[in-house]
Amino acid sequence: MIRYELGCEIMRKLVLALMLLVGGATTVAAAPLLDTPVYYEPSDSYFELVSLQNQYPGRFARNETSWLAVKELAAKRSYKGRRGRLAVVRDRATNSFLRDTFKPDQPSWFGLQYLCKYNRLIWANGRLHKRDGFQNWGRVWNVEGKKPNNPNRSEGCSNFNYFYAVHYWSSKSGFTWNANAKNVHWKMMFVEYPARGNYWK
Repeated sequence: MIRYELGCEIMRKLVLALMLLVGGATTVAAAPLLDTPVYYEPSDSYFELVSLQNQYPGRFARNETSWLAVKELAAKRSYKGRRGRLAVVRDRATNSFLRDTFKPDQPSWFGLQYLCKYNRLIWANGRLHKRDGFQNWGRVWNVEGKKPNNPNRSEGCSNFNYFYAVHYWSSKSGFTWNANAKNVHWKMMFVEYPARGNYWK
């Protein structure tokens, strides 16, 4: 009887130890992948989730985390000798790649802005977003920039000369797009680098 109880106790401790190990591995796996470019074959480019606090120590300030500021920072970054830009999210597959690979735990800028005057979205590469192209809006915003009947959505542009910068919510918050006025500041950005010379697909 004593041996049986001792065996059960040992087994219980082994199971508990395994649970702790698995739990620890899950925690590590769920952590964001920061400051590490990863190749994505469909676009023939590298993507990186950049932590502004990690990459610019001593320089990090509120006015350096607006969309326009990080757009400039992204254009000054390089990987394998190739200049970066704020990431262009072409389709659902690219969106899933960014979510599943980097797992951002904070809102993160990428290369899209909404032009109030023209009621259009434009990418950091200067191309207009196709009206029927992939979109990943959360329920708190809509691409038209207008206030619908849903009270949870934004009021849209108060001045037609403004633009709204678009960002991702964190993975835990659904990893959807949201647009904010130009005075919003986030601490992460998705940067994209071409894999070959300055060639972009």
